[in-house]
Parts: sequence; C-alpha cells; structure tokens
Amino acid sequence: MSVRRGVLLFAIVLGLTLSPVLAGADLTRLVVVGDSLSAGYMNGSLLDRQQEVGYAAFLAKMAGTELDLPLIAWPGIPNVITLDPGPPPALARVPGQSPGRIDPMLQATDLAVPGQDTRECLELRPDLPVDSMTDLVLGLPGLYLGEARSQVEWAEVLQPTTIVLWIGNNDLLGAAVLADPAFLTPFEDFAAAYSEVVDRLAATGASLVIANLPDVKVIPYLTSWDEISLLSGLGPDATRALLGIGPGDFVTMDGMDLVRAILAGEAQGPLPPNVVLTAAEAAEIDAAAERFNDFIARKADEVGAVLVDIFSLTRRLDATGFTGCGRHLSSHYLGGIFSLDGVHPTASGYAIVANEFIRAMNAGLGTAIPEVPLCRVIPDDPLVPRGYAIPASLLPGSGSRETARATRRLFAP
Repeated sequence: MSVRRGVLLFAIVLGLTLSPVLAGADLTRLVVVGDSLSAGYMNGSLLDRQQEVGYAAFLAKMAGTELDLPLIAWPGIPNVITLDPGPPPALARVPGQSPGRIDPMLQATDLAVPGQDTRECLELRPDLPVDSMTDLVLGLPGLYLGEARSQVEWAEVLQPTTIVLWIGNNDLLGAAVLADPAFLTPFEDFAAAYSEVVDRLAATGASLVIANLPDVKVIPYLTSWDEISLLSGLGPDATRALLGIGPGDFVTMDGMDLVRAILAGEAQGPLPPNVVLTAAEAAEIDAAAERFNDFIARKADEVGAVLVDIFSLTRRLDATGFTGCGRHLSSHYLGGIFSLDGVHPTASGYAIVANEFIRAMNAGLGTAIPEVPLCRVIPDDPLVPRGYAIPASLLPGSGSRETARATRRLFAP
C-alpha cells in the first residue's frame, strides 16, 4: 500500500492541495534510508496509522511525491502502547497480534528499519522466516523472489532521484537508553561504515539529503536529577541522599517506579547503576555525539549533500519547546513532542522534524516544498497536552516498566 492512499485522506482532512514540486531537485523517485525515526515508529510500535504521520511520510505528502511505506497492520509490531488517562494515568500495550505487512507484495521505498545502526544499514539482509524488523521492511516481497538486500543495496537498485539518509542514531542512542556508554559504537567503526554508506548512495547520482544526530539527552526516557528534585518537593539535598544521584545525572524510565517507591519510603536507596546515567557517562555520550556529527557534516560537504541539523533542532525544542496553534509543546514526558515510549516523536513532533527537512531542502536543493501546516496537525494529535504534561515519575505500576524494557530491547535485543 502506497502512502499516496494515505495522502488523499490527509489532503481532504487538512484541506491541502497536492501537486508535484517541480522546482529544484527531482523528487519523483524518493528513497529513505534510516532507522526507527525514519520509519515513523511511535508509541513503541511500527503501525500503519503511525507510519503515515512519520516525518518521511509528511515530507512526501507535502512534496506531492510517492513514498511506499511497509505498512504494518493493527495492533502493530510490537503491539502499540496506549495511555489510560486515569486517574491515575497508566500505560498498557494493546492486546492481539498483528498479521504483519498489510501488502507484502509492495516494494517499499521507505527502507528505514527500526533498531538498525550504520553498519547494519549497510550490510544486514533479511532472511526467512519473516520474524524481524529487517525481514518485515526489507524482505517483502524480495525474499519470495529470491532477493535479499540491505537498505543500501536496495537503495542502489531502486533508481532513486533523491535519497534521504538519517542513520547513526542507534550508534549513539542505545548508550543513553541503556545508561551505559559501552554501547556507543567506536568512532572509527562508525566513521568507516558511515563513509561507505554515503559514498555508495552518492554514487547512485541521486540528490542526497543527510540529517545529523540529535542530542539524545533531551528524550523524556531520561529524567534529570533536578527535575526529580523539583517534582518530589524534597529538594536537592534530600533527593541526593535518598536516591544516590546528583547534578548532571539522569534516571531511565525503567528506574522511575523505584524512584517513586524510595521517595515514598517503600524501598531503600540508592538507585542501582543500570537505571542511572551519570553526569560523567552523559558527558562521554556528548563527546561521541560531537565527533559523530562533525564527521557527518564533513562527509555531507564532501559529496555535496544537503545537511539537516537535527542536533540543533532538539536543543531548541528542549530549551523552549514549541508554542503555537493554541498549545505549548515541550520535550517532557507527555509534553506533546515525544510519544509514549519516551524516545520517538508524536505526529506533531514528526511534523516539526519534517519542516526542518523541508527548510533545509528548499534552501539547499532549490525545491519549493510547502511546510507541514502544524496548526492542522497539533490540535488533532491525542498526545498533545491541553495545558499540562505528566512526568514519567508519576506514571505508576508495571506499565511504565514494560514500556521501558521494550524500548531497551530495541537497542539490545
């Protein structure tokens, strides 16, 4: 099933007039290479109605061009997370089992595979049986025809006119989610793999659009020491004494139930190290991000690609959020920018990201793509707050723990 089918409904609902963008680069054969962020992953799941509001789908819709998505049937894979607003609020996964791809005979042009890092994007091929994200996205219909290709290999044979590349997030993000810099990809390995990915995609002759990596500390999967101190009402000294954390430290989502229990006197502190990203560990991840992004910028310049600065976008959103359309969106949990898994954007968050791509492409490629009309997306987004946000620390019970563990499995299966 093509995103074009979703485009028509989107156009009717939002009152958009869709037409191909004729100026500048040729977008008639758009191919996307990346990970969960380019796949439209949201609320801990790859699911058709969410894939159709990912940034790549928004970009294609606004450009009036085709992008074939490997749409996954309800209730998604893994099963999508939902929020019971309560009171008290609680997270749960929808029951049931997805049959998988809605149209297994459709060759996707959004090749992004959740969980893949740069080396896997280059080398990892699907195989039978179809039992992984790589198989679902890249293996159908190819495996039935005797073809098994990685993301880069598919991009090379799909005759793209423009390629969007946003890869490398999982070389960095896993270290933050798992609170362990040991999960950082060594710089030399990242640079070698990334260089080959870019060189091979550039060799197709397509216009190339490259996004750098976000500031991973802004994700609400991580809650800072100062936010916990403020929310607990106990102040910094008492919070430090009870939890064993201090300035610059972060607690992961799967440690928040324990935070609540310790602060309520129901458990003993301090927090175990596997749920705490220390200030020193965060600094190590920051240093890696800077090296990775410096390399991405140099490589983009070397091949004449357009660079989309997602790092600066995430910094801005963390500092000031987004205010408009009668709403204020923040990077806090349930603040409207990030979805229920605490890592991936909401539809509104993806629309904001799409506009960052569109602005960079219009400036660098001479296209004239209209921006996503945020005031037609944000008011209808069920995850945009009506004036409030609920911190992860206030989500009780096993729901938040299971959500956190599922997110961790995306980075360390």
